[in-house]
Amino acid sequence: MEAESVESASIFHFPVNRKENDMAKPVRAKFPTSLGVFSPTGHVVMAFGDDNSAEMAQRALLAGGFAPDEVTRYNKEDVVLECEKSMEHASSPAQIGQDVAKIEEYLALAKKGCGFLVVHAPEEERTKQAIALVQPYGLKFAEKYNRLTLEELA
Repeated sequence: MEAESVESASIFHFPVNRKENDMAKPVRAKFPTSLGVFSPTGHVVMAFGDDNSAEMAQRALLAGGFAPDEVTRYNKEDVVLECEKSMEHASSPAQIGQDVAKIEEYLALAKKGCGFLVVHAPEEERTKQAIALVQPYGLKFAEKYNRLTLEELA
């Protein structure tokens, strides 16, 4: 039996299963979702001054003990594209629960050139560790999506 991994089909859409032998094909990483809506519960969304800073922060997280599947980097173009797509469908019933103001905020940051990381850090200690590791790389914005709240970290 082949192992399966779960990856999102689009930043704001449902996850799809991929077979292990398909993993060699490049696939752009996607934002976590719940019921088709951006909802990265247990994740910290971070923005940096530019894509290069986000890449350096990603390296620091990996060197600091985070696994590759816990740290995902998004360049500004990907964030702009997906946020604009999401905004086009903001009035759709499928987008109920989507925080339009938050998507607008991410879009504005991406248009200013910010690079993004989404870090899986459900435990408070992992969250603190992640923030401490990335601070030297010009962290502009960080929020943790808890089960029922959004916690501003930086």
